[in-house]
Amino acid sequence: MTYLGVTRPDDTLVEPIGETPQGYPIFERPLGYLFSLVIEGKPVSFRRGIGDTTFDWDAGDPTVRPALEVIVSNPLGDGSPAVCDNTFPEIGGIPSSTGFAETQENANAVNDLGCRFLNGSGETRGRGPLEACTTFPDGGSRFVASDSQIQFCGLIAEPFQFPVGDTQVTIRLRDRFGGVGPETAMIVRVLP
Repeated sequence: MTYLGVTRPDDTLVEPIGETPQGYPIFERPLGYLFSLVIEGKPVSFRRGIGDTTFDWDAGDPTVRPALEVIVSNPLGDGSPAVCDNTFPEIGGIPSSTGFAETQENANAVNDLGCRFLNGSGETRGRGPLEACTTFPDGGSRFVASDSQIQFCGLIAEPFQFPVGDTQVTIRLRDRFGGVGPETAMIVRVLP
């Protein structure tokens, strides 16, 4: 993981207001939606390049997981347990999860949030440098960290908005062969 953060509706970066005792950045938002979660990464080993999938699901196999795994400590929106219910007219929320253990419930939660991370073509994949979702004061769009090789961007819409208060967003990435990287997290704080 090379960067994790939040952007405003215009895709500019939100600066953290502080960090938790564990060192996780805290991002404050006036609303629980109209922002994006941004995660960047690079491979630990050149031979084991980082995976780019954000949705890889099998209703009967909890070991099937995408390269981007994101869970939240509080339900988003209505917390609907339906997986990838992100199209009109039935857009549902996202359930909370306590960890990445290989249970079907956790695999469902990972994929439900993951299917909302799209590349520039609307596919459930990460983005390359030419389709970065982060915009800078000079008007250019690029990755936040200079050593990032992939960027994942998830727009948070009203039907699956964050609740008021603090929600921990925990992330881990997998390489192309399924190897799991270390977990990290950030806090999204929505003001009352």
